[in-house]
Amino acid sequence: MRTFVIVALIFFLLAPMALAQTGGSPGTPPSGIGGSPGAPPEQGSNITLFNPLKGVDCSRGNGDCLSAFLLNILDFVIYLGSIVVIFMLVYVGFRFVVAQGSDTKISEARTMLLWTVIGALILLGAKAIALGVQATVSALGG
Repeated sequence: MRTFVIVALIFFLLAPMALAQTGGSPGTPPSGIGGSPGAPPEQGSNITLFNPLKGVDCSRGNGDCLSAFLLNILDFVIYLGSIVVIFMLVYVGFRFVVAQGSDTKISEARTMLLWTVIGALILLGAKAIALGVQATVSALGG
């Protein structure tokens, strides 16, 4: 099973690169690829890669650039994570009440509380690290 998962991950990570096209009409291979093996590309053929983010103004904060997109994803994850943290805190409180003085159940509830707080700190830390990296990149002129 583990081997299947590793092979599937490699396939899905490498498939976009293998299927990428550099331009031209659909269905025809790019220049220099469709000939016989080892043949040099045709004379005068240029392969051009286009930057999809060229000309995008990230200073407006309108979400049209990669950094704004990634920050929006992070905000969404933090939003969902904070809801999970709130529900976990309520559940941990319930576990403390249900423990009724039993040492083993109270220690389990304390462990759950500890991991809930650690999860909340990881969520806050992720946002802090993202903002720190963004400020550093913008200070360097990126």
